[in-house]
Amino acid sequence: MTRKMIITFLIGLGLGGLLWQTAYAENLPFPESSVGNYVFGVGSYYNAFAAGKLTINSNPIDTLEGRYAARQIVSTVEGAPNDGKVWNRLSKFSPVYVANEVPYQSTDASLRQNGQNLFNVFNRQDKLPDADTIVVNNLRDQAQRVWTATEKTQNAVLMKHLADKNVGDVGYFQDNKASLEADYQQQTGKTLTLNPDKVDATAYFEAAAEQIRSISDYYASFNAKSPTLVNDSVSGVTVQRALDGDDPAVTIKLRDDYQQQFDDKPPVIFLNLAGKPQNVTINIENMATDTVKNAVTSDDTYATYQYAPYIFVNWTGVTTEIPFTWGSAYKFSVTDASGRVITNDKNDDVTNSDGSKATLNQLLSSHILNNFPNATTSDGKYLNADIGDSNNLFTGSIMAPNASVQVSNMGDDQFFYGSIISGKDVLIENNMLPARVIASSFDVEHITSDSISDLDPSKPQVPQLTKVTLSQGKTGSNVKDMTTGATTDYDAVHTTGDVHIAAQVTTHKTPYQVFYQLNSGKWQGLSNDAIDASKADNQLDLGQLTDLTGANLKQLTATGKTVTQAPAYDPTTTTAKTQSISAELARKNQLKLVVMPMKTASGTPITSDNVADQLSGVTPTTINVTETGTAAAVLPTVFNFGVNTGDTSMTATPAVQVTNDWQVPVSLSLAASTALTAPLSDGARPLSTTDFLQYQVVVDAATTTHQLSETATTLLPATSPPTLTKQLAFTMTIDPTQLPKGLAVGQHYFVPFKWQLNYGLTAN
Repeated sequence: MTRKMIITFLIGLGLGGLLWQTAYAENLPFPESSVGNYVFGVGSYYNAFAAGKLTINSNPIDTLEGRYAARQIVSTVEGAPNDGKVWNRLSKFSPVYVANEVPYQSTDASLRQNGQNLFNVFNRQDKLPDADTIVVNNLRDQAQRVWTATEKTQNAVLMKHLADKNVGDVGYFQDNKASLEADYQQQTGKTLTLNPDKVDATAYFEAAAEQIRSISDYYASFNAKSPTLVNDSVSGVTVQRALDGDDPAVTIKLRDDYQQQFDDKPPVIFLNLAGKPQNVTINIENMATDTVKNAVTSDDTYATYQYAPYIFVNWTGVTTEIPFTWGSAYKFSVTDASGRVITNDKNDDVTNSDGSKATLNQLLSSHILNNFPNATTSDGKYLNADIGDSNNLFTGSIMAPNASVQVSNMGDDQFFYGSIISGKDVLIENNMLPARVIASSFDVEHITSDSISDLDPSKPQVPQLTKVTLSQGKTGSNVKDMTTGATTDYDAVHTTGDVHIAAQVTTHKTPYQVFYQLNSGKWQGLSNDAIDASKADNQLDLGQLTDLTGANLKQLTATGKTVTQAPAYDPTTTTAKTQSISAELARKNQLKLVVMPMKTASGTPITSDNVADQLSGVTPTTINVTETGTAAAVLPTVFNFGVNTGDTSMTATPAVQVTNDWQVPVSLSLAASTALTAPLSDGARPLSTTDFLQYQVVVDAATTTHQLSETATTLLPATSPPTLTKQLAFTMTIDPTQLPKGLAVGQHYFVPFKWQLNYGLTAN
């Protein structure tokens, strides 16, 4: 005889948490990291940015790649469109040129010829690839409002390249708009409103000049009191030769594990060259030498070091008294973790896709800025970094707020590696090669304003909670690290073990204390012997989550994840002898951690009683900790009845097993259901009465006998079992002498069973 079961059950509960980090409101000279990575402001992503005029002397240039922006862009050589040289072949840059003006039929006689030359470049078929776009306000205005149909036909090639937007519509200028306006006011004391719809975009570049000045001054201020300044990813800096002398030399040693947190906290170093350097030597020790192939097309790649430190070199000694023309060596060496030394004459032979050798200077250049805050040039004069030691070329991008910069005509193999950001003019007279504009363009994408502002010596250097690690079990399984400022969910399985918490605090050599709060309870001070402000970092063991005051130990909730038997379940179509009914229950805790100084700015001691009043401006890290477990019953699907020897009754003895991960009060009951009346797929028919069915249940050696009826009978009382599982000995007996009349011999019959698993929501 086949039996069918109808199963119902109740369901239960879930769990969460929060972690906090100290943060400060910043008055930065560039946009905050939430806007984008613009640590050089609006010029961050350009290979040459001139707040004034950008001049391209096309005569000696065979290769011109990259992205360029300036208030005015001109070309100085006639016939450039007809020289057969194609500019901007690479597909990485768009728009390739952004300018307020390319002079065309200008009333300014000194610009008419030069401007017309660049206009002709833009208007010459095959001079620029078809995919290249340009943004030039005055040309767009003339194309839209001035040109006749004949002129539009004559200038069709230019119009194909000309984007239907103004300077202020370009993404880099949009993102920097608020910063440009603020920097202009800070530097000049005047207000300026940037309107992208104005034909004359001069104001954008006037503001850019002030932004470059603000950024340059900001970076120079980092070395106001010390010639070296580093963040905590750097183990130390040793000065071999004085940084205010002619031949400065320095060794930078990186922490052993720095690349593991590189994305969140790359090594940052500020060096102040306060003298008149003739040579510069920088040695980097313990550096990971993984390379990244920066792609410009599917076939063209150029290599840089992925984990090179960011080095900001402040050339504060270069002033109006030193018209800067570099003529010496910018020499580097790298020692990797194994002790192998890499220099330009002893390297890994990393090559670019064009077969050229990726020199050490190239591999490092995308992480180096040369800031010239005090350099000033008069009209027609330039800083020049192209002349120098051809084996150890000038390396890194150049920022010059008050000086014009020249890319000199020194041939194919003589050029500095990097980009140019000038508050004045830029003159390009040499090849802008892919290795220069791709591999050596400053890697602003992987350094945030937070990475820099955290190092600002004028900012209060307070300890920071830098990492939290959660794990489970004695072997530390299910390990997850989370950084501050993020929202993280931590999913745990209750039977794996307790949730363990550890934290890392960067001390900034400042005494501190740690407070925690669980589930909106009272703030508690955390006592930990590992708190030692004399060390750069402290590794704190916070213990088990449930050992902390205020932890939720008992209150459970249902997650909504349940297993139930389908209403149309047909035991005659399955080979499974058991079915499970279960519910997933969870426990949630909300944890907040905060690192605080010992006293407020006014000198009031910070304690657990007043720490809640000191949290203004603190950025939280949220960790939602959810521990899950099940309440489940494994039940028989089919009762195979056999005739006992010497007895007329038929007996089935399947097992019923109850799992109770949380040790909550559970009960299991059984009843006959009248919900199903139709025959099963094999023709089995439902019985109309259950009087003939009896069963016995043995729980903990206690036997009870029951008659099957539509009234539910409790098989397992609502209790908390002392173990995670409990097995019931279940026996069902059919007495043929009690069968209803009308039963046909050989016919299959079934009785619909109704199992019910109930549980409480309080854990032991």
